[in-house]
Amino acid sequence: FDLRVLEERQLPYAELLSVLMGSIGTESYTFGELDKALDTHLGGFSTYLSTYMEERDDERLLPKLVISAKTLSNEQGKAFEYAEEIINHSLLGDTDRIKDVLTRHQSRLLASLKRDGLGYARTRLMSYSTRAGQLDELTGGLEYYWFVTDLVDNFDERASGFSKELIDVSKTLFKKSNLMASAVCDESAMSDFKKNLKGFSKTLGKGRVEYITWPLESSSQNEGLLSASKVQYVLQGGDFKTFGYQWDGKMKVLNQVISREWLKNQVRVIGGAYGGFMRISPSGQVYFGSYRDPNLTSTLKNYAETPGFLRDLEFDENEMTRFIIGTISSMDRPLTASQRGNVAIARYFSKSSRNILQAERDAVLSTSIEDLKTYEKMIEDLVKNTPVCVYGNEDVLKENETVFEKLISLY
Repeated sequence: FDLRVLEERQLPYAELLSVLMGSIGTESYTFGELDKALDTHLGGFSTYLSTYMEERDDERLLPKLVISAKTLSNEQGKAFEYAEEIINHSLLGDTDRIKDVLTRHQSRLLASLKRDGLGYARTRLMSYSTRAGQLDELTGGLEYYWFVTDLVDNFDERASGFSKELIDVSKTLFKKSNLMASAVCDESAMSDFKKNLKGFSKTLGKGRVEYITWPLESSSQNEGLLSASKVQYVLQGGDFKTFGYQWDGKMKVLNQVISREWLKNQVRVIGGAYGGFMRISPSGQVYFGSYRDPNLTSTLKNYAETPGFLRDLEFDENEMTRFIIGTISSMDRPLTASQRGNVAIARYFSKSSRNILQAERDAVLSTSIEDLKTYEKMIEDLVKNTPVCVYGNEDVLKENETVFEKLISLY
């Protein structure tokens, strides 16, 4: 179900709706009965948000609420039956049960915030400069954590309004015209899938849908996230397309070389962090990162010196072959049937053809040292002009407060 039918302010509610689906009772089942029925008849049932980019363009986001079920062929009907019950008949007005679920959800988010400093800092960093990053921030980053925490802390006062918001989101989202379905199954089971899907779609809301274009703009920049952590996660990055550069498969090899030959040595071996790396995406997102890092400013200095590393780069043919093999190994790997289905869906929405993927493989296999050196200017533009976000020890960040525009206490 496409989230673009919702308003931007409703996006956190869509994430909460995906959390609640299957975790609260329905008109025909108590929560306990529903949980038992799902476990008895299905091999798995989950609801979650997922975002794709059409032609890897940050301006063409395709965010979805996904309902996924695994079942034996002869139980397909049960999968659709429970999906219909959960979509159309969940008790979104049962504030007592919803409060219990949200309280546990907030507790898990807090535990995740304490445990996954790298993930929250990365999401926050990408929200500064990309629409996809801001969407992730609103539905799974700090903004979402604060949204849920505020809701739990003031639930009794906001319960009725919150319940109405969930119902509005549900009615807007779950319409036949907003549905796309897929199945990974034996060819003999496809006819049953189509039959069940036809019946299921008739239970959904009627009427056409209109997509909304969200601003998804962030006013934040260069933030220090204060925590009780004894180490730092130091991130810097942005969108290389904003500087006029375009994706090329050779950047995959560039990522390997900078991560393994430069940042691993400078940030981990010499600096004492658990890890140092760069990540670059076809969508334009690129960032430098450190993991469990005792340092801060020296790590940023290492990022700033990356262009010089590329300028002086020297490898023999065997070393270059090793990097190319390492890159290819991350591109092609065995997949289960379920994973192949997910990949097919992602390629469908992103419009990634076999020709595009093969062109990337060819680019990787033909990468030379001279090719890598041509990215010196791009990396220089990035380290000179992109923001930072650091999750780390409160005292360390305060000692280096000139690095940041804002310091934020997390808890």
